Amino acid sequence: MPRRRVELDRDQKTREILDGAIARLRSDGYDGLSVAGLARDLGVANNAIYWYFPSKDELVVAAVEEMLRDIVGRKPPASRGLEHQVLWFVDQLAELADLRAALTQRARSSPIVAEFVANGNAQLRGMLRHALEPHVAAKELDDATDSFLATVHGVQAEALSPQRRRRVLRYALQRLTQS
Repeated sequence: MPRRRVELDRDQKTREILDGAIARLRSDGYDGLSVAGLARDLGVANNAIYWYFPSKDELVVAAVEEMLRDIVGRKPPASRGLEHQVLWFVDQLAELADLRAALTQRARSSPIVAEFVANGNAQLRGMLRHALEPHVAAKELDDATDSFLATVHGVQAEALSPQRRRRVLRYALQRLTQS
């Protein structure tokens, strides 16, 4: 059944709002995104944005989900090897480190953001666990996964340079996957 014009307009407007929110989040972070500012940028009334996204938190969650889908869609092939894939993914997440920290903070008072953060952390842990599974003994898999995630969080908290971050992560990954 063909889509009606109203549905097409809604999808197009939703896309415009998300694209604007993503641009603001990338340039100014969570605190730099205001619905009023975004509405001005798009030339619409504030209420128009709230029609598509009932709250700033719902808009931010939808925008970050879109950003993460983009990252996953560009992931390198498994044939490049575990180390390449993991380091590439961590590099991508490093670009969102400040935003992820802001969301973690916001999760304390927003159930929508809290659910998003919890689900995102569970997915990240599951992806890493799956990637490590062929390289780590089954009885050590959970500890290896948690150790590597703690290392990732640590290098992000320390704001290491990309080169230093990769060296530390490469070291940790090699130690965790040694037989």
